[in-house]
Amino acid sequence: MSSPPGTRGPARQSVRRGAALHVRLTAVALAVMTATLVGAGLAAAELVRVGDRASLDQLLSDQLTDLRTDLPELLRDQAGTDGAVSPEGVRAAAGAYLLTHDGSARHLLVLDVGGSVTFSDAGPAALRDLLLRGELPAGEPGRVVTEPSSAGQVRVLNAPIEVGGQEVATALVAGSLEPGRAQAAEVLRRTALAGGVGLLLGGAVLVVAVRRATAPLRHLARAAGDVDLAALPDQPVHLPGADRGDEVGVVAGEVERMLSRISRDEALRRQLLAAVSHELRTPLAVAQGHLEVFELTAAVQADDDAATTAGVLRRELDRLHRIVDDLTAVTRGGSADAAAADAVFVPDLLTAVAERSRGLGLEDVDVQAEREAPAVVVVGDEDRMVQALLNLVLNARTHTPPGTRVRVAASRREDGWVVLEVADDGPGMDPAVADVAFEPFVTTRASGDTRGSGLGLSVVRSVTQAQGGTVDLRTGPRGTTVSLAFPPEEGERP
Repeated sequence: MSSPPGTRGPARQSVRRGAALHVRLTAVALAVMTATLVGAGLAAAELVRVGDRASLDQLLSDQLTDLRTDLPELLRDQAGTDGAVSPEGVRAAAGAYLLTHDGSARHLLVLDVGGSVTFSDAGPAALRDLLLRGELPAGEPGRVVTEPSSAGQVRVLNAPIEVGGQEVATALVAGSLEPGRAQAAEVLRRTALAGGVGLLLGGAVLVVAVRRATAPLRHLARAAGDVDLAALPDQPVHLPGADRGDEVGVVAGEVERMLSRISRDEALRRQLLAAVSHELRTPLAVAQGHLEVFELTAAVQADDDAATTAGVLRRELDRLHRIVDDLTAVTRGGSADAAAADAVFVPDLLTAVAERSRGLGLEDVDVQAEREAPAVVVVGDEDRMVQALLNLVLNARTHTPPGTRVRVAASRREDGWVVLEVADDGPGMDPAVADVAFEPFVTTRASGDTRGSGLGLSVVRSVTQAQGGTVDLRTGPRGTTVSLAFPPEEGERP
């Protein structure tokens, strides 16, 4: 039923939602934890690497200081009567020094005396191999520098050795940075392993904790979504969490206040509609009575113009009377007190709809045959059920192209409820209007003979809810179907 070209009615529209709040909060927290662990691991590895280099620099500097302190004493022992030291004496003094200062597992000491190279025996094997192959970096005189090599990065201190203002040898103190780099990599690996385990355990705890923390928001959302706005004036809403002292309580309190304002507005709207519809009934009845007399008088006097004018006015008053009736029905809302509770035989109900449709001159309307309808009884008000179904039929005929077929049928669900359907094969409804189609005064016809008050579908909902029924609307390119479901009589339940 392509009612206002689009009306998906009270059926809830599926809404695309993003990830739940607790999922997003957990993801953000895990991302922060991961970034923190990565930063901590990198910082720890860098501290290990820098600390290893600093300790190696200190070791190289101490070695050079010892050399410059102890070697002159050994050179004096090699000096001649004139105090001069021959190259052979320098080499002998260097050898004697290396016998007592044989380096360490971290560094290698190399002394170059006139092209003759001697080195400590206890230095790292990798550095000795580089020296023997002639690949040990020479560095820069007077500075500690890092040089690349086939054995990795090497820290090198190159300095001349002077005695009495005379340069007697060149010292090269070298240490490998690779052990420190390996230690830093191990720290990073262990940090990553421990961090990964911590993230898994902490993430699981975090998911549970955040989900529990956001549970009040989910309860509030469900409670707010279950609120029946039509019942607000009679049933004040109390949302869960409104008495909390945190942000959830603030939100719940604000939602309650908003619903209270909506409730007051709804009550005022009902009072206004009731007053308007009540006050209009008497003048309408008087006007209709006078027009009928005027129309009869004009017919007796053969005054065709007056009879035509009276007929037009009478039809407009009839239309205004129907609008007042609709206002009255909408004002009653879903109150069961406003509906009769009689036994309604479904086949008889469809027969009444068929007769009223023919009486209104509606074309292309197929009503299910009495023999095909389910022979069940529902409790309700037959006149108001017929009114609801006729409103749906009129709505479909008004808002679909000529030639569109409308079908009225009844069926019984497995749970025993009786479903009355009005379906058309029109072009469907505009989703922008579908969501509010059952609200009062919603219409897409603003002018012309077919203009409407926008109360038809609102009357359908009010009439159905007043009898304990539900309304469902489905629409698409192949047409629209409105289903009214009513509970069966106690003896008819499966």
